[in-house]
Amino acid sequence: MRVVNLLRTSWYIAGFMVPVVPELVWRSRKVRGRLGAQHRELVNGLGFYRANVGRGRSPGVVGVRVLQIALRRDPFVKEAHLDAAKPFVADLTRRSLQASHWAPRTHPEAVARMIAEFVDGTPPRRELVVITGAGSGIGRATALAFAVDGAEVVAVDVDGAAARRTAREVRGHGYELDVADGAATRALAERIKAEHGVPDVVMANAGVVVAGPFMATSDDDWRRVVDVNLWGVVHTLRAFAAQQVERGEGGHLVVTASMASYFPSKALPAYSTTKAAVLMLAECLAEELSPEGIGVTAICPGVVHTDITRSATFAGVDGAAEQEKRDAVTKTYQRRGYGPERVATAVLRAVRQNRVVVPVTPESRIARFVGRVSPKAVRVLGRLGSPTWRQ
Repeated sequence: MRVVNLLRTSWYIAGFMVPVVPELVWRSRKVRGRLGAQHRELVNGLGFYRANVGRGRSPGVVGVRVLQIALRRDPFVKEAHLDAAKPFVADLTRRSLQASHWAPRTHPEAVARMIAEFVDGTPPRRELVVITGAGSGIGRATALAFAVDGAEVVAVDVDGAAARRTAREVRGHGYELDVADGAATRALAERIKAEHGVPDVVMANAGVVVAGPFMATSDDDWRRVVDVNLWGVVHTLRAFAAQQVERGEGGHLVVTASMASYFPSKALPAYSTTKAAVLMLAECLAEELSPEGIGVTAICPGVVHTDITRSATFAGVDGAAEQEKRDAVTKTYQRRGYGPERVATAVLRAVRQNRVVVPVTPESRIARFVGRVSPKAVRVLGRLGSPTWRQ
């Protein structure tokens, strides 16, 4: 099958060996437009093929260092073609670029940068991962998991001290940021780019919880949860996705959504609304950014024990009653015993497998399945209410 695929993408080479005819074909504006090249470039390419294909010479092993730039959107040259060089190159380095066949003309800056780094002997850098809300909970656990996997981690949190603690644990970098502030998020993204480079993985994880029925939640309650859970994700993804697209080497974006994004509950209308919004945002971006080689994942945990239970806001109750609710929810989540490190494992797996929607915890997977099969059944369950709310 591999041979068949190679022949399917390489049949044109036989046509290049025919005298005169290809030169006449290259004079067609329609053909040149389809190939995205000028007449001179195409004619020069013919000379390259005719000088190197079918000459019957047995190539020796090249003793100097060689750089291959794998063009991920190239319809003609595939990775299997590039692999054919391995037996004949003693020191081969391969870099990936999200570009098509004429990358030196369409992406000259990226090609020049890769060549300059190769010539200078710049060692390949570790995978760079940026995580917001990394001071505790799922964010911290995911930072630890990526660090164990060999990544360089940038921990970001509204609590600067917590971000720096996580950074020390992963031997990475810590920054303070309120993701609800779009200008500050863009500024930090530029700072991280200047100091550490463009991140390969970005996890928009920062979030807050506002619980309570719709009629009890105030304008301020809604503003707070929307500013962090929705606008914070938008700000984070806009700032870093633009860098990944410009770099041209792909990447991955992760959004922490929730089981609440597809499980309606009268206890969590504000929170669930924002999580449903970021779930849809992730699915839209997965389609938009796929041609750029950028994957997008929405991670959807259910009941996970994290510190977010201790900072939750309960609408419509006074201070003492609110603290009682926090304590009750925290105890419920502690008894469940599903820790954030298990979510972190799911995040790593989702990034490596490029999965878009990833329910985590059994109840989240069940709710996702039942919601698809019988939306009415899920709504009935949501009407029953619950002594807890879901991460």
